[in-house]
Amino acid sequence: MLTKKIKTIEWFAIIISAILFALILIKVYQLTVSDKNDNEIYVTVNPLDISFGSDSAKLTIYAYASYHCGYCRLFFSEVFPKLREEYIAKGKVRLVLKLVEFSKNEDRLTEVKTAVCINRYGYYEKLHELLLTNSNVIYTDEFRDMVNHFIDSDPLVAECILGNESLDYILHTRDEFNKFGFTGTPTFVIGGKVYKGYMPYENFRKIIQYHLNR
Repeated sequence: MLTKKIKTIEWFAIIISAILFALILIKVYQLTVSDKNDNEIYVTVNPLDISFGSDSAKLTIYAYASYHCGYCRLFFSEVFPKLREEYIAKGKVRLVLKLVEFSKNEDRLTEVKTAVCINRYGYYEKLHELLLTNSNVIYTDEFRDMVNHFIDSDPLVAECILGNESLDYILHTRDEFNKFGFTGTPTFVIGGKVYKGYMPYENFRKIIQYHLNR
């Protein structure tokens, strides 16, 4: 009788173990599927995107940002220099800046048009530094005079700023931002994954290493 009870307990233990093992397998499968299909974002590359780094870099970071966003400026002043030194300058990472502008204000639109067009046809770094230092400079006559100088000096820049290409860029970036369900800047897309808001460099570094090692 005792032997029968022991066998019953053994069978009960085997059944419980099998159930637990099956549940573990199901959970592992769910996590694996989730990791592979977790709403990866595929960003469209635009000729007017502002790119830092080599096109052949293993990893591309897409940054949706605005010069009128305090945390975006903080990213460029505190994080970007280290990112450039450790990864971009060594050809490991490329940063693609997508300027997001929802305002219909003419000065704000001219700012983005000038930035993307100067980046494509002129020297962008100085303009980038100016806008990071004082984003409100765009409302001054001095800035408007500078834009007019760019237009008068280079027919390609003039066509880009005054034509439809730069406006189409603004509208396309705005639509893409909304399509992905983004709600604020800065928003980063790294390896198809979305990272919202400002992060200190060490956080960025861990994320970059994770995607480079995948």
